[in-house]
Amino acid sequence: MGVVLFMVAVWLLIIGIWDVRKRRVPVWLLIPGGIFALAEAAGQQYGELTVVRIMLPGAVLLLLALTTGNVGYADGIVMLFLGVISGSEKSLLIFGISLFLAAICSLVLLALRKVKKNTGIPFLPFLAAAWLLAALF
Repeated sequence: MGVVLFMVAVWLLIIGIWDVRKRRVPVWLLIPGGIFALAEAAGQQYGELTVVRIMLPGAVLLLLALTTGNVGYADGIVMLFLGVISGSEKSLLIFGISLFLAAICSLVLLALRKVKKNTGIPFLPFLAAAWLLAALF
């Protein structure tokens, strides 16, 4: 694992833990992800379709945050950053894996009666896990 991948993994671990404990992510914790994304984007030339694929999962999460309030803005921002860092193919993969992991966790928690159907769960730990899975395989 390269240095940048390690730094992104540490950043995701920190914001994931913060999201679980505080249920909010401060803006200053999002800044490193923006720096990683800018550094990655500086050396790339993207076509229009690639930009859409990179931004689509993050844009969907931000739109859901804006319209429903059931998703955090940080979730969408982090997904945007991960899309730029990982590229278009992995962006959609990370989004799909994170949704799958969140669904499995939710089903288990519901079955164990630890949560109710309207209980919100933090999404950043699932994004972190999905990114690690996509980066390692």
